[in-house]
Amino acid sequence: MIKKIFKFLKALVVGAIWTVIFAYLAETTMIYFWSFDILNMRDWQIINTFWESGGSIKTGKDYLFVAMLLLLIPLWICGWRFFYHLDFIKLLLFPFTWYNNRMIKKYGDNTPRIILKNMGASKNKPNMEEIIEKRLKESVKPHEKETGKIRRSLQEKITSSEQQ
Repeated sequence: MIKKIFKFLKALVVGAIWTVIFAYLAETTMIYFWSFDILNMRDWQIINTFWESGGSIKTGKDYLFVAMLLLLIPLWICGWRFFYHLDFIKLLLFPFTWYNNRMIKKYGDNTPRIILKNMGASKNKPNMEEIIEKRLKESVKPHEKETGKIRRSLQEKITSSEQQ
């Protein structure tokens, strides 16, 4: 339940921030290329009267203008989805990880030093020869016990048959 609430709040915050940024970018782009303010009703009325009076799309610039108007909403939705799926922790930590990786490349590459990792774990670690010898001894011990039991039982039988 709480996860759903956090997801909803994340979608709400990301949507609000993305909407403000997208509206600013779309407005400045439209004003720069076509002198059309998408947030101004007078500009929309000019387009409406142009279409009602039989206006037509003739040049490539007109086609780009109409395509931009038609793509505003899909671009807004795609951007919202993209930023919703971003991992913001990685995004916030990016400057630190970038600087750390830069320092590692600067001072860590091409150095003659050896970096030892997990030194404490390798203190008591036996080598392969010791492991093999230990396994061989363990595999021999059960056989020795069995043969010892068999020898004892044979000796008992022999001694009991000699006594009779």
